[in-house]
Amino acid sequence: MKIALVGINSKYIHKNLAIYSLYSYVKNLNYDFDLLEFSINEPIDKVFHKLHHADYDAVCFATYVWNKDMILKLAQNLKSVKNNLKIVLGGPEISEIYQKYDFIDHLIIGEGEIGFKELLEMEFDCSKIIPRYKEHIDLEKQSFVYEKILDQLENKIVYYEGSRGCPFHCSYCLSGSDNILRLKSADKILDEISILVDHGVKQIKFIDRTFNSNVNWSKSIVIGLLKHANDGCNFHFEVSIDKMNDSLVEILHNSPDKLFQLEIGIQTTNIQTLKAINRTNDFNKIKERVKYLLSNGNLHLHTDLIAGLPHENISSFKKSFNEIYALKAQMLQVGFLKVIPNTQMYVDAEKYGIKYRNYPPYEILENDWLKSEDLLIIKYVEEGIDNFYNKKYFRQTFIYLMDVVKDNFNFFCIFGEIIFNKENVLSLNDKYEFLYNFIISYDSEINITIIRALLQIDWILTNKNKRMPYFLRFEKNNNKFITLPIDISFSGHDISKIEVKETNYIFDYEEVWGIYDYPKVNKVF
Repeated sequence: MKIALVGINSKYIHKNLAIYSLYSYVKNLNYDFDLLEFSINEPIDKVFHKLHHADYDAVCFATYVWNKDMILKLAQNLKSVKNNLKIVLGGPEISEIYQKYDFIDHLIIGEGEIGFKELLEMEFDCSKIIPRYKEHIDLEKQSFVYEKILDQLENKIVYYEGSRGCPFHCSYCLSGSDNILRLKSADKILDEISILVDHGVKQIKFIDRTFNSNVNWSKSIVIGLLKHANDGCNFHFEVSIDKMNDSLVEILHNSPDKLFQLEIGIQTTNIQTLKAINRTNDFNKIKERVKYLLSNGNLHLHTDLIAGLPHENISSFKKSFNEIYALKAQMLQVGFLKVIPNTQMYVDAEKYGIKYRNYPPYEILENDWLKSEDLLIIKYVEEGIDNFYNKKYFRQTFIYLMDVVKDNFNFFCIFGEIIFNKENVLSLNDKYEFLYNFIISYDSEINITIIRALLQIDWILTNKNKRMPYFLRFEKNNNKFITLPIDISFSGHDISKIEVKETNYIFDYEEVWGIYDYPKVNKVF
């Protein structure tokens, strides 16, 4: 029997952990498996013909909110041309509501390996729903899931699972219902990571919901990964920074440049909202630790904020945004509540007056505190943040603006609305000029000379050997050094002190530093 395990990824560079985890668990069964990966950006007709003409007996899809629609179309079309083909859907998106699709033969709900193995052992002669199992697989005995495709991983982003379950109960998250935390041993993890690094993986993203849930385990892994500092791979963790062990904070603080990325899920600073979604954040501790971890310029920090949570109106969200933005993390994700089936938020939606799209990713439309026009304002903010602040090209300019702009939420609302309604895509050169013109028109009290100088510094730091936009150039530039009207000092990765004073600089690209490979900055006197 010929079976296709199909992963449809959000980007070509990603690898689909689910299909390889399933395969590693059932590979000894007497079936002919093909593991296939596509991207949601590929033409659906192309994917259909690849699956149809391979003449499979069963096609099994790893289903998520971002690929559900494409998978349902593929499944229905495949079944229509080959009625005896078995169609199987599993993954975090799948629940009992998928019984309504008559072209689907089997649904695997919850953790999939045991249910999938049972389905195969019964040769698909079983009920439509393969339910969530109380029994869990032993992660320590799990085969190395990427063993089959090691030669395909060079320069790829690979998702890695060191644990399953989560000790927390965030109401909007599927992991909130699985509070049994199961850990793969640090030794096994480090052995498998070394194999991935040896095969040229570009980035390894740990998908553990809260990487620092177990103090000794997370610390052992981070210490073990330090040996890969010069191997061209970095490691991404989702963490609860206020609950992190002090010694682990110190290790990360002193880690090599670019080795680690931390995603810090803050979501809101509203205490009533945190209580409603079953979270406990110590924001003062978050502020303290983010500032400390940024101070060496060696770590990439990513903060998360969610719009549409209970008890947070537009004024409260504005406060949350301004407080989290002021942390100065290199990225701020302004996200919107997704009401995902099988979560507590899905159960409580009516209680909070939540209306949401009836298709993936089930994004909020309004609730008792935020109307659609409020969410549109936040969309504008997201547009400005994502297209400008979250890019490395303007960082020093935005760091300066944080302290001189009176209301950063309002700044990005007005700025983002213009971008949101633009029909043409801006080139990088255009973005510099667009940002400059907006800033000088936004507030007449902002020092134009400093802004222009900072944009020029941003260009030099992040655009090696590229011709600078003409409007940025100062007259006193020559081949030996650059003269700017400001004297700057760095703290960590960012300019911390600015003095209006003509200063000569040499930027040395032979000696780079920090997470963005900035050239060394030397002042010439």
